Amino acid sequence: MSEMYSLHTDDEIGSSTDEYENKKYLEQKDIDDVKSFGGNDLEHSYSRQNGTLSRMATREVDEHDSSDDSETDSHIEVTTEKAGNTPPYTLLNYSQKWCMVAILTMCGFWSSLASPIYYPALKQLEKQFNLDENKVNITVVVYLLFQGIAPTFSGGLADVYGRRPIILGGMLIYVVASIGLANAPSYGVICFLRIVQSIGISPTIAISLGVVGDYTLKHERGTFVGATSGFVLIGQGIGPLLGAVIAARWDWRAIFWFLAIGCGASLVFGFFLLPETKRTLVGNLSIRPKHIWSIAPITLLPSVQKKLKYDNPDIETLDENIPSLDLIGALKITAQPEIILALFPAGLQFAMWTLMLSSISSGLSSAPYNYSLPIIGVCYLPAGIGGLCGSFLTGRIIDYYYKKAVKKFEQDKASGAIPEDTKFNTFRVRLLCVLPQNFLAVVSFLLFGWSIDKGWKIPAALITSFVSSYCAMSTLSTMTTLLVDLYPTKSSTASSCFNFVRCSLSSIFMGCFADMKQSMTVGGTFSFLIALLFLANGLTFIPIMYGMQWREKRMLKEEMKVQLKEEEQEAQEQKE
Repeated sequence: MSEMYSLHTDDEIGSSTDEYENKKYLEQKDIDDVKSFGGNDLEHSYSRQNGTLSRMATREVDEHDSSDDSETDSHIEVTTEKAGNTPPYTLLNYSQKWCMVAILTMCGFWSSLASPIYYPALKQLEKQFNLDENKVNITVVVYLLFQGIAPTFSGGLADVYGRRPIILGGMLIYVVASIGLANAPSYGVICFLRIVQSIGISPTIAISLGVVGDYTLKHERGTFVGATSGFVLIGQGIGPLLGAVIAARWDWRAIFWFLAIGCGASLVFGFFLLPETKRTLVGNLSIRPKHIWSIAPITLLPSVQKKLKYDNPDIETLDENIPSLDLIGALKITAQPEIILALFPAGLQFAMWTLMLSSISSGLSSAPYNYSLPIIGVCYLPAGIGGLCGSFLTGRIIDYYYKKAVKKFEQDKASGAIPEDTKFNTFRVRLLCVLPQNFLAVVSFLLFGWSIDKGWKIPAALITSFVSSYCAMSTLSTMTTLLVDLYPTKSSTASSCFNFVRCSLSSIFMGCFADMKQSMTVGGTFSFLIALLFLANGLTFIPIMYGMQWREKRMLKEEMKVQLKEEEQEAQEQKE
């Protein structure tokens, strides 16, 4: 087991959870496992940096341990219990964490499905309401736009009032809006209800990833974040197929009836099964929620209450650092230079992925393909499978690389190769994992655009769509994991940052796509955007090299401001 310490201000990180982990570590009898930091080193580092001492829990596996995560968790929990009888970080075991992934997928799936399931029906809307392609695309653009905006505000609500009420409330809004869309009498009503639909359901993805951050530590977070985002975003891949089948069998209105019924059923299951996980409210799940809207009916069962230790809660796991309500907190995080430089290339790649999905529908329905709606829907499957593979494989890869990097970091400090007060470079470890697929995406998206433009044989479009989806979803999983790592107690707010960037860029490009295709052709449009993506990929190296330094300087400045303010207050009190 290896431990890693760092310095953060409470305003930057809100690190009471890490302080609890630090306390647990200091209570352990067997401190010989960790030799890189002694008490004097910690005190010296604290006084030197003047920040809040926190511990980034990595709990890495020794070389003789099994690589299976479930065995690793069991080994760690037993070791911890023997060392200091401290409570576990979460009461969920390995299999129960995967059950949480399933519940979160059931809730967030409808957000990713609502946009692509609509693509095959765009031609039907053009005919029914006598619209051109640009106007029909607006119904897609407004959904994407508010899909980026809404989570930036709701993420702050979830970090203060809890995950459960925001997720379930958003699903209810989505169901009502979908029923309205199924009965919409005009184009204007469709646009308005698409906005309402997006506002309701889009926060669930970011908040779901915040839930994952509540019950995972860094060494396992990539796996569970990747799995959650992969399952949730599978709707982007299978959505067009479902939309094509439904629209071909009935019409475009049936699509929204399907969404209303499906999300309504998921809402019922989520109401009974989804527990509150916000650590400021329930700690490691052993603390009974105070508000009725935070109580899942399943937790009222005696057997569940016994499992959650409601009669003897682990009070020390309650995160006392309650974040203040900040509805624009996500925008503040996004505006930090190291964050926006890391997110922009990934967001641009996701925007191109959205254009790719739209191009499959429009491109394969015209010459030389002239495919029917059901056949076009089947052609979306490679993209869906590629996205799913990207999320799952990347989660495992970044967890493995993280463990390896932390182990080397501790060894280097123990051997004196690096100073003991050196901070672990989270940006470097996470972002190095996205560089290969970022540059692979440049090639795959370029080939896809010209395959559709020149009417190459269909395997070319299907293979390149698979690779492009793999790259886009792989990058999405990695960036979300990075944000949760950097802001563990504001994980919903942090997750919504990338949601804001990727959806904003997607809505901009989608709004211009029809005009760009007309003036530049599909191949020319993708070539232009690929050039932007290639240049943007170079920006990733900046936060890798300077991200942690910028954060340290900003935290020290904030701490100095706080100290100066306190000194001024003391001086004012003395004068009085």
